[in-house]
Amino acid sequence: MSARGWCYALEPYGLHKADFDWGNDQINGARLRGYLPPGFILEEEGHAVETFPDPDESKTPEDFVEDEYQRWQEARESFEGCDYYYDNDQVSFWNGKPYFIQVLVEKSDLKSLFRDICTQYRISIANMRGWGSMEQKAAMAARFSEMELSGHAPVLLVCGDFDPPGLSISSVLKEQFEDYKHFTGWNPENLIVERIGLSFEFIREKGLTWIDGLGTGQGKDLSDPHHPFYQRNTYDIQGYIKKYGKRKCEANAVVVVPELGRRMLLDAITRYLGADAYDDYEAEIASRRVEVRRLVRDRLET
Repeated sequence: MSARGWCYALEPYGLHKADFDWGNDQINGARLRGYLPPGFILEEEGHAVETFPDPDESKTPEDFVEDEYQRWQEARESFEGCDYYYDNDQVSFWNGKPYFIQVLVEKSDLKSLFRDICTQYRISIANMRGWGSMEQKAAMAARFSEMELSGHAPVLLVCGDFDPPGLSISSVLKEQFEDYKHFTGWNPENLIVERIGLSFEFIREKGLTWIDGLGTGQGKDLSDPHHPFYQRNTYDIQGYIKKYGKRKCEANAVVVVPELGRRMLLDAITRYLGADAYDDYEAEIASRRVEVRRLVRDRLET
């Protein structure tokens, strides 16, 4: 998680919201002093360093051949088919599914929280960091377009903050894809955008942290009557304030109850793909692994 995500995780143990900046400083100080290892903090993707593995020069030719032999013997266990649909002879998780799903989240902590589920279900996931970028939408549109041509209805699951923009996120993203259709080359008229994640009832039931005000990344406050969005009642800000007050709950507060957060995503996936979607795929893969084992054995014996 990010340093802020760890602060949310520490909240049940006595770290108050007003002390999050202090907690962030303590975490970074502990990192500088070597008490917390590299990788404890989720790095921003733009800051990540790409590396390339060095060749293992310590192996003898005999060691190399033995390792490769073992790898081929175990090849059937690593056979996973392909991620997307191409033809009926290939195994794809999405074969026979009525929908094709992608996920957008508003905080990097949620991407980390959902990553294992998305990997299992072959679902692409990205962090919006605001409303995202045109290039991000183009990459998602390309996948939607390919899968729509093979008969899958496109679904975008979105997990954002509980605030006026976050509650309007489904309609805004649908409009974005529409605005970008000449750029992406894909018409999103059939796109289903569903907001998942925080609800008022969930926040109240789990005692998640509310943040006073409706601050934005630009240092403004949407609850300020002089803010143009407030005056135009963009995102129904005035209605939101009447119902919930001048406060918000950030999406990454859900890391306090990670299993329930993951359950939100799994429930949404199940609504579209059914409860047995992954089991059906595993059964198909298992039968193909038997064939892989036979082919490997035949090749090794020649």
